[in-house]
Amino acid sequence: MRIIHAALVCGLIAMTGACGTEDVIHARARSTAETVRMRAALATMETLPAGFSDRARDGWRPPFRPKKPACRVLFDAVAGKPPLDGLGGTAAVTYQGDRIGELAGVGLAVYLGGQAADHLEELREAMGECVTAQSGGAGGRDRLVSSEFPIEDVGDDVEARRLTGRVGGYPYEMHLVVANVNHTLVALVHAGLAPPDARRTEELVRSLVREVGSLDP
Repeated sequence: MRIIHAALVCGLIAMTGACGTEDVIHARARSTAETVRMRAALATMETLPAGFSDRARDGWRPPFRPKKPACRVLFDAVAGKPPLDGLGGTAAVTYQGDRIGELAGVGLAVYLGGQAADHLEELREAMGECVTAQSGGAGGRDRLVSSEFPIEDVGDDVEARRLTGRVGGYPYEMHLVVANVNHTLVALVHAGLAPPDARRTEELVRSLVREVGSLDP
C-alpha cells in the first residue's frame, strides 16, 4: 500500500516538477538522442575494410548463450546489452563479410562522466575470467577457448581476445575487442566459420575508433 500511495502522490504532483519528473524526462530525451546519433553513425560507415557490406543489419546475435557470467557480459556488450550504470544510450549493428559465415558485430554505449572507463575495466576483467566460453545445458557442445590477441596502434584503452573452438559442430573463431573512446564503450566481434583475418579485425577497430572519435561529445 505504501508503494501504491507513493506512486499516486508522484502522479498527482508531477505537473509541479516534483518526484524527479523533469530529470527523468530529460534523461530519457538525452538517451534517445544519443541512441539515434550512434545508430546513424553506424548506418553510414564509409571506412569499413574491403569485403564488408556497408549496409548495417540488426544487432549481433551470439551463436550461443555462455554459461559463465564473465563470458555473457562480453557477448552482451556486443549485442547491445552493455552495463547499465550511467548508460546514456546504446546502439548495435552487424556487417556482413564476404568469407564463409563472416560477420562483424558492433555495440556502442555512451556513458556519463567516467563510467565508460570503469566499465572498460570491468570488461577487461571479464576477458581475463572468460578463459573458456561454453554453452549451458546437457553436454555444452558449443565451446570456445580464449587466447591473446594483440592489437597495435589503436591506443591503451583497448583490450582484445581470440576465441576458437566449435559451434554447432563446426569450427568457429571470433575476435572480441572492447575499447573506450570519448566516453563511449565500443565492443566488436569479428567472427566466422573460417578463421577471420586478424588484419581486417585491426582495420575494423581503427575504423570504429575514428568514427566514434569524430562524433560530438
